[in-house]
Amino acid sequence: MNLIKRLRRRFIFLATLAIFIIVAGALGLINMMGFYGMRQHCLDTMTYISQNGGVMPSRYHPSDASSWGKDFLPGVTWPEDTPEFAYQTRYFSLRLDSNNRITAVNVKNIVAFSEEQAVEFARTALSSPQDSGFLQKNKARYGFMKTTLSDGGTLLVILDCTREFSDVHTFLSYSVWFGFFCILLYVIIFAFLSNRAIAPFVRNLENQKRFITNASHELKTPLAIISVNAEAMEMINGKNQWTEGIIKQVRRMSGLISHLILLSKAGETTKAQLQLVSFPVKPMLTHLEEDFSLLAKDQDKKLLLSCEEGLTARSDEKYVSEILHILLDNAVKYCDSKGTILLSAERGKKKDTLLLSVSNDYKEGAHVDYSRFFERFYRNDESHNSQKAGYGIGLSIARELSSLLSIPLTVEYKDGRIAFVLTVRMK
Repeated sequence: MNLIKRLRRRFIFLATLAIFIIVAGALGLINMMGFYGMRQHCLDTMTYISQNGGVMPSRYHPSDASSWGKDFLPGVTWPEDTPEFAYQTRYFSLRLDSNNRITAVNVKNIVAFSEEQAVEFARTALSSPQDSGFLQKNKARYGFMKTTLSDGGTLLVILDCTREFSDVHTFLSYSVWFGFFCILLYVIIFAFLSNRAIAPFVRNLENQKRFITNASHELKTPLAIISVNAEAMEMINGKNQWTEGIIKQVRRMSGLISHLILLSKAGETTKAQLQLVSFPVKPMLTHLEEDFSLLAKDQDKKLLLSCEEGLTARSDEKYVSEILHILLDNAVKYCDSKGTILLSAERGKKKDTLLLSVSNDYKEGAHVDYSRFFERFYRNDESHNSQKAGYGIGLSIARELSSLLSIPLTVEYKDGRIAFVLTVRMK
């Protein structure tokens, strides 16, 4: 059943969207925390080097530190509690006097830069308005930190952070793939179990449709007997307001039953049962015009047909005709007095598309909520005191049939006219 399939797809889509938001949010938060943790680690390392005068002394051989180590600050702790950390860290540093002239360059702890290259790269960092940050050279990433010394000079530390950035990017890549496979696995499992999840709803819907179908068939017999008895009373006693009222309400109830049966069958019909063929459009529209022209004339309304010769459509002709029949019935009911109803067919803007439309004058439609027109049993006159007969399921049937045929049915209001448009393929 199309309704069940749509419900199942929507159920899976919403569940997938929910798990995607959760997984994306969790992995995004973890990666963000990892990135800021890595960034802070690099800044702490550069701070440590800056506090030690531009060098990172050996934990076990402090006497081996160069003269740069004389600026070592008492009480400063290591950012990493490992003996090898000092030897794994790649950095270089520069000292500048108060006139921004370079007085010393230390490139002992890095291989990628000579003194000239270090000075050239340092100028980029010195030109930055920030005291610390990150720069990129080729595929490598470097952090920099500028520290103002007590003599008015500047100490610049450049730290190689390529490995740290690479670790973050690798973790990001793995987490994205991990999240993708988790979501994919969730969708597969959930799609497999979704039938069980919606099984109670499916049973309830099937019981409801079975009840509607059976009740409709059961009601036909007493209605037929009432109609026959009323007609017999007319033949014996002549027509009067009571027998006319009985016959009128019997016909109304018979119409409602027919609509309910059609609505039930529309939900049960599958695409495999459709007869999709190419058929000429004008004969079908002409037949519909003949069926409704007299009804429209009796209500002081005019029905016009606009369709050029040779137009064809590819769909199930019976159901397309039924949709247009419903739309015309609706148009005749709600068209303004002395208004015009137009049944038309024209080529669409897209190639090989045909627009079948039913429009009518409807001055009261300027502020109507058209999004609810296709709801079952919805009527714009919520008091149900309107003199226009109807059950509020005709347009719902039309939408159900259009969904079954996979042809869009839209409604629009413009310049005092309401139009329902079917977009059908021509081939």
